[in-house]
Amino acid sequence: MWPIIKFLGTLFISFIAMIGALGAENPFPLFAVAWGVWILYILSLRAKRKKELDRERLIREILDKL
Repeated sequence: MWPIIKFLGTLFISFIAMIGALGAENPFPLFAVAWGVWILYILSLRAKRKKELDRERLIREILDKL
């Protein structure tokens, strides 16, 4: 459930930033916000996946020693 909430939050923030960029005099800061939110979201998914892989590797090592 938490990844869905993070995805919807990311989608909402980037949508608002892009809409704001349409009427802004200098849209580049808002573009940076929109893209930055997506980069942070992807990095958070990668970090979670890395932890899961490390946990699986540790379990395999323990089972191999038995």
